Amino acid sequence: MKEIVYQWVKNLAVFYILLTVVLHLIPDKKYDRYVRHFMGLLLIVMMSAPVFMLLGKSGKIIESFQMNFNQENEKREEREVENLQMIYLRKGYAAELQKKIMESLKNCGIEVQDVEVNIEGEKFKTVITVDKETTGEQKGRIADDLREKWGLREGEYSIQTEEYDSRAVDHSASAGVTAGSGSPACG
Repeated sequence: MKEIVYQWVKNLAVFYILLTVVLHLIPDKKYDRYVRHFMGLLLIVMMSAPVFMLLGKSGKIIESFQMNFNQENEKREEREVENLQMIYLRKGYAAELQKKIMESLKNCGIEVQDVEVNIEGEKFKTVITVDKETTGEQKGRIADDLREKWGLREGEYSIQTEEYDSRAVDHSASAGVTAGSGSPACG
């Protein structure tokens, strides 16, 4: 018992020397409180270790800590895998949707240069790039096809010319296309 107390006092002395050295080596004093907080936690563990050894609970505490740590680590890994799966599913869905929209519009006789689909959470944004020569009627047919076949509402898509003109058709009357335009939708 005497040796245990002697070893405990010796560990505390070494700890305080180490604490003093670390505090003097900190490059910026703004980290002082963080180091003191961490060292305080270590001191609490060191002070309580002999009490737990006397009660015979030290092994159980370590086992319990390790078990909890492993459980939390497994949960974190599961969340990371689920997040990674969602990212790959979204990318795959976006790529497939791009391909299908492009095929659908080509079947309607509309030459599309590029289709870009961005999925963010539950919302997605589609940008369709067409030739410079695309008429207002063709843009109306594109808008109708996107609305009818793909369920895209206003604001979820934009139609741009090949040179990436910033003016997008958004079904407004000022753009020359109305939501109820008599342009035939692709079938």
